[in-house]
Amino acid sequence: MTGIEEYRTKEDFKVLKVHYTADPDKRSENVIAELEKGYPGGRAGAAWRKEMEIDFTAYSGQLFIHDIIQAHKSKIIVDRKVETHWLKFGSLDWGRRNAASYHVYTVDENKDIYSAEEIYLNNISIPGFSELIKATEYYKQLHYIVADPSLFSKNQEMEAGAESIADKFRAQGITLIPAPSRKDEPAINELLDRWDHLETKRARFTINPRNTKQIWEFEHLRYKELTTALLENRNPHEVLVDKDNHSWDDFKYFILSYLYPAQMQELIKIHKGSVAWFLEQDEIAEKDWRKHYA
Repeated sequence: MTGIEEYRTKEDFKVLKVHYTADPDKRSENVIAELEKGYPGGRAGAAWRKEMEIDFTAYSGQLFIHDIIQAHKSKIIVDRKVETHWLKFGSLDWGRRNAASYHVYTVDENKDIYSAEEIYLNNISIPGFSELIKATEYYKQLHYIVADPSLFSKNQEMEAGAESIADKFRAQGITLIPAPSRKDEPAINELLDRWDHLETKRARFTINPRNTKQIWEFEHLRYKELTTALLENRNPHEVLVDKDNHSWDDFKYFILSYLYPAQMQELIKIHKGSVAWFLEQDEIAEKDWRKHYA
């Protein structure tokens, strides 16, 4: 039967594979041409091959969002005016030998996200990087700064005992909170949703043109290669190659904190003296704490 394939797995499970051509109404060239409009790259693109052709290796080794950025750069790379009432968040992917990446992400009244500020440097100390964070335009307006959860492991041997990287930042006046996860897949899905149907819709995640490192990295992100053995043994999640992905990682930490606010709220509350703590005190006392720091 057209579009239907039956086979058995090594464990002797029967599988029925149903292709879109099993539906007679979806076989005509005109219908297919209309359907492919919603997929970056059309029928040649990885999204079409995975969803419509049922090709589970479609994304393997492919560039992640290069084609989307190139096709819709005027919508994605924009210089927006950041309003005072927008929510603002910092996100950090720390590295000493590798690049350290920090971005400020804003959320407007439509819940659109804007990557507003960038610090991206190699071979810099924690005190030096902390001073750069404090010098950013929106530092005193941040709700919180989220970071790689691995930074909270107490694996730094000091005279007074073991410390974490997060402890060292706190000693410099920068309070970090851990991201709920390091998984790529939820952030991949969220970004693709925000860049869905850009032919007719606005981009719901945009990047400041001055954030040149993030733009370059995003254009060069790739999906991890999937081997036949990996596909046979388990259902792999979508994962990006762990190379030149520092700004992706800080984006991911922010997005995960944004998607799971209930988990973050408990983490935010425990850090007395953090920006979020002052905001909470502001609500309690009904006064603006920022005037003390102007």
